[in-house]
Amino acid sequence: MLSSDLLRIKYRKGKAEILFIDDRYVGIINDLISLLSLNKTIGEFKEESSYLKKIYDQKLIEALTTLILRKVKVEESSPIDPKLIRSKLFSYGPVTNNEERNKILNLVSKELGIDPIKFIYSDMEEELQIKYIPEINPLDIIKEYNMELLQTAAFKAIKLKVYAKNNWKDLIYNIKKFGLMYNANADPFSIEIFGPASLLKLTERYGRSMALLIPYILESNNWKLEGEIMGKYNRTYFLEIDQNDAIFPSMSNMKNISFDSSLEESFYMKFKSIAKEWNIIREPEPLLAGNSVFIPDFLVMRDNIKIYIEIVGFWTKEYLRKKAEKIRQINKPILLVVDESLGYENFNDNYIIKFKKEINVGLIYSWLNNYYNSNTSININEIREKLSLNENVISFDEISKKYNVPMNIIKKELSVNGYTKMKNFFIKNDYLQQLKNNDYSNKKLTELTKVYGDWIQELVEFLGYQLKWIGVTDAIVKKP
Repeated sequence: MLSSDLLRIKYRKGKAEILFIDDRYVGIINDLISLLSLNKTIGEFKEESSYLKKIYDQKLIEALTTLILRKVKVEESSPIDPKLIRSKLFSYGPVTNNEERNKILNLVSKELGIDPIKFIYSDMEEELQIKYIPEINPLDIIKEYNMELLQTAAFKAIKLKVYAKNNWKDLIYNIKKFGLMYNANADPFSIEIFGPASLLKLTERYGRSMALLIPYILESNNWKLEGEIMGKYNRTYFLEIDQNDAIFPSMSNMKNISFDSSLEESFYMKFKSIAKEWNIIREPEPLLAGNSVFIPDFLVMRDNIKIYIEIVGFWTKEYLRKKAEKIRQINKPILLVVDESLGYENFNDNYIIKFKKEINVGLIYSWLNNYYNSNTSININEIREKLSLNENVISFDEISKKYNVPMNIIKKELSVNGYTKMKNFFIKNDYLQQLKNNDYSNKKLTELTKVYGDWIQELVEFLGYQLKWIGVTDAIVKKP
């Protein structure tokens, strides 16, 4: 992306027109390329090309110069690291006259074996020397210029609406990966992307992310952009561009664009490790809310319960509020996982979990389990029919895991024929009668636990015995 000071755009009657270039500019580019030569410094090249700024648009020449210089390879001319030269010179402190200055220069020259004045700033861009010049196609420079000009203009966008005939799933995928705020509509398919100018902070970081999306838009067939950008005097101007307005590079001619997807990858792996009773699917099918389209990051499933999860990048309070409203229209549970560091307002909702830097998988796991327990449709009679208990004693936890029944349902509603219900266990009635015939008085609780199990404490209390504690972990069983 070109720097904002090189943006060439014309504002007129409420409209903004980006000043793209075409093959008529091949001659200018060739003039610049002809000035390249081996061992010439960047500063010398810029100085020799400065005459073109008097003939053509200064911003254009500076931008073309920038793009051409990206193609060449440069090196420092100094045989010694210039930082070391500066460190040696400055270590002598300030000088007050030429005699002291020359003395220090001579000392450093003898120590390092070079002319310190000649190489002191040779690592600065203007002093770098051109060491390799590849074959440069002027048409490639034109295409790259047009794309980067569009990227720079996108940095000033309040919002952009993208229309495309294909590639829409890849577009949404990359919008999400870059963390951009968006709304997608189904008929006709379009994606409204909120621009950097819609934010009060983080605009530069967001703008870079938006610029990264532009090549993917250009790769679509019959694409068109409509939007609003912030222009002169902070006025809003309408912008409209389509694929016929200029020539642009194809993805095959561009360097691969990489982005950090480790957040989603890390969440996926940790969730699979922790939430073993839940199945997780990446990038499930699109969801429709009226004319709006959502492609969540994940779908998690347990029994007949399905919950979608979307990890939100940049956001504003208004963006999250509208997103939550549209999600409710889908009539399917969608949990938004929001990075607090990419927003600046306070916003709370039952279906929003916030995080900083790293997603708290345990918190999401807890939320999902609470949702599951609250929304699982339980037929107690069906559960009773499904139960096949042979054990003399079985814990609620064992039943929950073995028969996939929520713990709260077991504690509050479940009863089993032929069994007596304790606080955390079921005991078979026949076995309970045998146990009633035993005398547990004056026995230590730890000894009884070794013989029977952890459930014995509940039994003796159920039978009316009292526990006289003789320490933190042991007690004597006393008759009632």
